[in-house]
Amino acid sequence: MFTIELEHQHLQQILSRVERTVGDLAPLMRSLAAELASQTEENFEQEGRPQWPELSDVTTGRRAETGHWPGKMLQVSAAGLAASISTQATDSTAVVGSNKPYAAMMQFGGDQADFPQLWGDIPGRPYLPMDAEGNLQPETEQALLKLALSHLEQVAGI
Repeated sequence: MFTIELEHQHLQQILSRVERTVGDLAPLMRSLAAELASQTEENFEQEGRPQWPELSDVTTGRRAETGHWPGKMLQVSAAGLAASISTQATDSTAVVGSNKPYAAMMQFGGDQADFPQLWGDIPGRPYLPMDAEGNLQPETEQALLKLALSHLEQVAGI
C-alpha cells in the first residue's frame, strides 16, 4: 500500500470549513430550485430544447377559433401551465413542477386510446428540463453543476 500524507495548514482549514458548512445545503437547494424554474421558463420561451413537435391542424384550428392562434405552445391562458410552475426547496431537495392536472400529459404525451376525452394523440412536449427517462437537459445539468461548485467554493472560502 502506498500512502501520501499531506500537512498543509491552509488546505486543512479549508477542508474543515467545507466539512462544517456543507451540512447546510438549504441555500444550495434554493439556488437549484430557482435554476430549475429558470430552465423550465426557457423551455416555454423556446418551445422546447430540443424543439417540441408542431401542434396538430385540429389543435391550431380550435385555438384559432378562440383567438389563441397563432401563439406559443402550452401557453394558451395567463393561468395555464406556464404560469403554474412552482418550486420548493428543503434542506436536501430542490423541486420544480406544476399542480395542473394535465401537466404530466403535456410533459410525457398521451394517447387518445388511454384518454378518450382527447381529440387526438398528444406528443410529449417536455417543458420541465428533463426527458422521459429523467435525464436532465445538457444546459440544465451544466447550470446545476456550476451552482453546486460555486456553493462549495463559497462555503470553503476559496
